[in-house]
Amino acid sequence: MEKKIFYAPVNHPRCGDDLEHPWKYAVPAYRVTPHVWNVGGQDDVCSYLFDTGEGLILIDTGYRSSLYLLIDRIHSIGYDPRDIKKILLSHWHWDHVNGCAALAALSGAQVWISKEDEVFHQRFKDDTSEMPMVDYTATNFYDDDKPITLGRFTIHTVLTPGHTPGATSFRWEDTDEVTGKTYRCAMHGGIGVGLMTPKMLERFGGKKEEALRFVKDCEEKLANWEVDIPVPSHLNQGNVLPNIPEDRSDYSVWVADYAWRESMLSRAQLVKEMYPEDYDL
Repeated sequence: MEKKIFYAPVNHPRCGDDLEHPWKYAVPAYRVTPHVWNVGGQDDVCSYLFDTGEGLILIDTGYRSSLYLLIDRIHSIGYDPRDIKKILLSHWHWDHVNGCAALAALSGAQVWISKEDEVFHQRFKDDTSEMPMVDYTATNFYDDDKPITLGRFTIHTVLTPGHTPGATSFRWEDTDEVTGKTYRCAMHGGIGVGLMTPKMLERFGGKKEEALRFVKDCEEKLANWEVDIPVPSHLNQGNVLPNIPEDRSDYSVWVADYAWRESMLSRAQLVKEMYPEDYDL
């Protein structure tokens, strides 16, 4: 397969101007799998809308300042945000959760997160020294032995600590009724390795053991997943922007069955280089 899509080796997040001026970085909704769209609305954090046929599921909610873009993108592809039944949070960080409270109030959706990251949500929800969080109420916690089901989707969760202690990854299958093709899809809940440095782990209450587990998980488990369509949690984790097709409903450009494994192994290597004393490099 031609390597038209890849996961970038390092994140370069922009955390200043986009928080106050998200319209400068607006991105239209585009389809990533037959029944899933990225509706995040800006060129940083992704929010994935699942049309289950029996209501909507949303993975991550983005910044507070870009919430209006997310709501507009949902409407633009013919859906109603009031039909969201479940909000699945990949981890506790503000850039992924700050639209959650408003969307839950609008829709009455369940709010899911890992028990591990709920501890950190509670610890940092009133901390104004970092980017302010918008508090929300978690109603459900992931159990990796019990997939989340609604309509056509069965979403499997996997605890994948490192970026945060409770970062959660997602796997699902999606079938195109027109072609009959079923795609294996996955999103890692936290491949931003910058937060796995000793300094950042100390700053946010993480542990070195979690960074080392990230390496082990990526190399021994996740890299072996068979994934046809890998979806990034941030656009800058992949060569996304230049590849968004003119036909926003054409998901075929994102089919890249080599990209997931390459991403997992390259991220694991970056963390190994942070802890050379633990690896024979």
